Amino acid sequence: MRSLQPLRVLAPAALVLIFSSIYMCARAQVPFLAGGATVSLAATGTTSRVQVQTGPNSKAMRLYNSGTVAVFIVCGDVTATATVASLPIAPGTVEVLGCAQQYVAGITAGTAATLYITPGDGL
Repeated sequence: MRSLQPLRVLAPAALVLIFSSIYMCARAQVPFLAGGATVSLAATGTTSRVQVQTGPNSKAMRLYNSGTVAVFIVCGDVTATATVASLPIAPGTVEVLGCAQQYVAGITAGTAATLYITPGDGL
């Protein structure tokens, strides 16, 4: 007859694994919560930047492109410069990105667009 000892050791370990997985899934699905005022960036064919927060207070940014063309963005400091090879934000869409930097820079391929940026945390 087999010993039940290995099962007694595995059962608590399995429970820890199950509960930690549930916790991580629940933690990963936190809705976006604004952590500061919304700012706007008038994006054109020349790169421009806007200060979104005074320090790395928020870990995410909610970006809404109200324009009819893509806005290519980068997060960074006061020297941030976007190019048309940067991350595109499609027209008429909302994106939430991990970005703890103070500035967001944007550029379009020519036509102007307005990007609204809100610092915060979550998805």
